[in-house]
Amino acid sequence: MKFLTLTNRAVLSSLLIIGIYAANATAETENKPAESTAKKIEATATIESDHPAVEEGISCNDCHEITLDANTAATQAWLTGDYLKFKAGEGIMPRDQLWNRIVDIFKQKDNKRTMVLATAVNNNPLTTTAEYAIDPENGILYGLHEKSTEKLFHIRNNPSVCLNWHREFDDNFLNTLCIQVVGKAEIISGTDKRFLQGLDIYPYQYGAAPRKMTVEQWKNIIIKEMEMTKIVIEQITLVDGQLAKSDFRTSQRWIRK
Repeated sequence: MKFLTLTNRAVLSSLLIIGIYAANATAETENKPAESTAKKIEATATIESDHPAVEEGISCNDCHEITLDANTAATQAWLTGDYLKFKAGEGIMPRDQLWNRIVDIFKQKDNKRTMVLATAVNNNPLTTTAEYAIDPENGILYGLHEKSTEKLFHIRNNPSVCLNWHREFDDNFLNTLCIQVVGKAEIISGTDKRFLQGLDIYPYQYGAAPRKMTVEQWKNIIIKEMEMTKIVIEQITLVDGQLAKSDFRTSQRWIRK
């Protein structure tokens, strides 16, 4: 019995020592100052000699917030800086007039355009073509898509998207017309009442006749078999060669307030 008692005491002593060590280690971890977050860097920054090692595939924007130099970026010069006949701040189209010009581009195809949609997840970009219709009152794009496509997987994990539409380029700059959209996307299923609100904007009816269906039959299939992306437009950049004939710059940008 004495042997068992001594053994039990030894075990209890060992457990007590382990418990004290673990508690001290936890306290040291809690009292250790948190590591500072990565500092902001400019897009032209290079890795410094004392930069910590990073895993293969990790890019700067995974850790840092990247800033652009608005004074030297070419796009900013085209939009607002000293460029051709314009001094800085000149040639900027009034916001409402610019929005109406953008909406007119969509109206050329019944408020809908076939656009290139760019998405990304885990630093893997993807571009796909998709048709989008514009809600001119609220600055929103609506698109319809088959379920379970890769772009929808991307959007569920990263709602930041970019879209582009352009007229085919030729050698005459006056014919140039293109828009670049930046926004946040949300996926809406057919059971969501907002799906029907989107169908009030998106001209889905034209898909019925080629399928030899009534509009109502086609609508029911869309609700059951497809998903909708609702993209809140954050900014649109317009390049319009025809503006070279006016007092406005050929590059203009609309930004949501």
